[in-house]
Amino acid sequence: MYLGAAMEPKKSKTNLDILPWAVLALLFPTRCSLPGLAPTQAPGEPATLPPPQVSRSPQMKRAELRVMHLTHGLESLRRLEIPAGLLAVALDAESTRLVLLDKSGQLHLHAEDGWARGHAQVPIELTGLVALVGFQHMGQRPGRFIGWGPEGIVVLSKDLELMSRNFLEPSQLPTCCGLMPGKAMVVIGEQGGGLSLWEFRGGGRRLVLAATLPTLSKRGRSFSRLAVDVAPRGVFPRCFAVCGTDLLTYDLANRKIVDVRRKLHKTLISDLLYCEILDVVVTASRDSTVKVWDPDWQIRSVFVGHRGPVTALALLPNSMLVLSASQDMTLRTWNLETAQQMGEVSLRSPWDGIPGKEEIISYPSPSNCFETVCRLWPPVRPGAPLLAQGATYLELWIVRQLHQPLATLNAGVQGLELAPPLPQADRHLLPQRVVSRCADGTVRVFSAVSGQMISTLLLEPGELAAATAYCLPREVLLVLSAEGALLRANATRCPMLVVRRLPPPPPPRAAPQPCCLHLVSHVVDQPRAYNCWEGVHSRGGELRRKSWHGTKWEDNNRFLPVLGYTDGSIAVLDWGSLRTLSHIKAHSPGSTTNIASCQQNLVTAGTDKTVKMWQVFPYAEDSLTLLRTFFCYQSTVAVCPLGCRVTVAFEDPCSATYTLVQYGTAECEEDRHDHGPQEDPTDHITGLCCCPYLKLYASSSLDCTLRIWTEDNKLLRIMHLNMPPQAITFCNDMGDLILALGSQLCLLSHKLYLPTIYLVKVLCRKLPHPKEDQPLSMSDLELLTPEELKRLNGWQALPRVRSEQAPSPPPSIPSLLFSVPP
Repeated sequence: MYLGAAMEPKKSKTNLDILPWAVLALLFPTRCSLPGLAPTQAPGEPATLPPPQVSRSPQMKRAELRVMHLTHGLESLRRLEIPAGLLAVALDAESTRLVLLDKSGQLHLHAEDGWARGHAQVPIELTGLVALVGFQHMGQRPGRFIGWGPEGIVVLSKDLELMSRNFLEPSQLPTCCGLMPGKAMVVIGEQGGGLSLWEFRGGGRRLVLAATLPTLSKRGRSFSRLAVDVAPRGVFPRCFAVCGTDLLTYDLANRKIVDVRRKLHKTLISDLLYCEILDVVVTASRDSTVKVWDPDWQIRSVFVGHRGPVTALALLPNSMLVLSASQDMTLRTWNLETAQQMGEVSLRSPWDGIPGKEEIISYPSPSNCFETVCRLWPPVRPGAPLLAQGATYLELWIVRQLHQPLATLNAGVQGLELAPPLPQADRHLLPQRVVSRCADGTVRVFSAVSGQMISTLLLEPGELAAATAYCLPREVLLVLSAEGALLRANATRCPMLVVRRLPPPPPPRAAPQPCCLHLVSHVVDQPRAYNCWEGVHSRGGELRRKSWHGTKWEDNNRFLPVLGYTDGSIAVLDWGSLRTLSHIKAHSPGSTTNIASCQQNLVTAGTDKTVKMWQVFPYAEDSLTLLRTFFCYQSTVAVCPLGCRVTVAFEDPCSATYTLVQYGTAECEEDRHDHGPQEDPTDHITGLCCCPYLKLYASSSLDCTLRIWTEDNKLLRIMHLNMPPQAITFCNDMGDLILALGSQLCLLSHKLYLPTIYLVKVLCRKLPHPKEDQPLSMSDLELLTPEELKRLNGWQALPRVRSEQAPSPPPSIPSLLFSVPP
């Protein structure tokens, strides 16, 4: 029986019969199977599903394949206006609600996404309110909030009812508060300049003064911000307190000041926080800077870019990303490890969208504090919003993570290459690797599964790689330098050993220089390729030419290096000797700019504005025969063949034209597939790649976007990133992407952007488990100079989430620090 069978028993089955089961099987693969289908896998093999033989309705298909925009970083969710003035924001993580305290003494209750849930009246007059996050272990019904006002400190229940009250002198009233769930205590900064430690008693229903901490000699200066170190449960953490331009470090276990730092900024410190991952303190000031301090209080980095005073900071949980708010009405994201700005968004004005208001109301300026963000509240759990608190409003922002870090390098990534090229075989699976060209003169080989560095090639000082070609079955890396030299390196060692170097052509002006490199891989015997790879690893390198000569015709797999020259010609080289087998004039006048291959076809492009397709005969010396020529109007920046189609990226900066055009190469195909100009990127196209199994293309651009295209050159997804990608490549048949963002390699999972029809296709694909790829051990380090050792170690693998999403760790409780807004 299927859905709706009781009402329409005679209607034939549609896609609704199978598709929901396929989606459930994708989410719960161990508990779901398609109804009416017998298992087809052998014992011990992973469960697979047959291809879905369904006919989807045109309406569902159009809706599913509609262009969708995805954003990485901050995305505005909602703005809550509090006309009476906003005093405090309390984030109750247990009941997923927001409690807002306004100046009239009224409590506004909202859901986590900002929807209103009602109002309540405070039991006594309050000027501050804090939600107790992580204090549930104190008792069966502990207090959920603490508040303070002219009469002292109170503890409130989850229903905002009064549980206990502590009367205080005016000089003891709180100005800021820090939570210590591990000790069931809170540390409070007082208006008179003191600092006190309070402990929960009675099952968390009342507060008792535990200790009064020493302060500076200057009276009348109160603490404006507190940050509490991260410590295990039962251990006293450190406390960092800001007073003007000074910062004090407290040892809460011994109740004493252990360090005083004066004039860390030119003007008042407006906010601070502590990052557990890097063990650093971050401070913000009204001098428009954000500074990062090492444990010994040496400056690690200084973030500049705000055009107004920085007023608030927030650390995203379980990350190294810091958000800063400024009076220039921007929120900026900074990476503490790479010391780079990762994104910037503008805060909305309350007059946005109101006709006519633009003429009489100007946007907020640094001198207008009405719209200034005074506090930033990080998400209390994964999926929760980020909160930006102003004087009369609260803005909610969603933090979206489209990609996860894979590895971090010391220099920017200039290019990526996948080896072996897709698609992979079902058996005799070779490890999937990514080759990256870096700006520090290194070529690094990474595992596409774990992000571990396998090996590194150190080029000569001042030498850069212009192109690479990696033959994984033979463990040989070919590198074309920017000066035109061709290098052959043994990739079974780390660092790689250059076994041959062909110098560039002689210096006369008429001599053409090589400018691009590509490797045509003709693998027809996959078991032989796998055995060859294992043999090369056991021997520590490829066989020499004399030993290889006898087995030349026993191996039916062929690897043909192809060079493109500045005079428009292309040359096919012999694999063993690197001598020229054939030299063909392909593009003239001008130079060859791009070379790509698919199956037995080679595609070249040149500055003569032509794209040519060649038939490859891998067992003959004259291995190229011209098939087709496409004449273009703009210059070609990238080509990507897939089956009987070729996608070409064109650009013309003078006319601001950046587009992708698809050409059909078979007789049954249309000659050309285009799309609307509104779907094109608006800046230089930095990468173009394809996934043969899914028949999808991906393109990246300097306009900070990543676009996914169908096999008919129709736009499917637009992903907005927080920085421009320099390169892009698919890393498996499931559609996972690896991006080069600055000096980081990042992974973008296919589950975040693929429509359901493609996810079902991935589910039905029999994918073997990826082969483990262990890093190579370092060798001959004593022969390296200190500068080469520094370049060799200039990378770091980062923890990330692969295709199977792991549960996120709990939020960082000590990042929830509170104070009274100015």
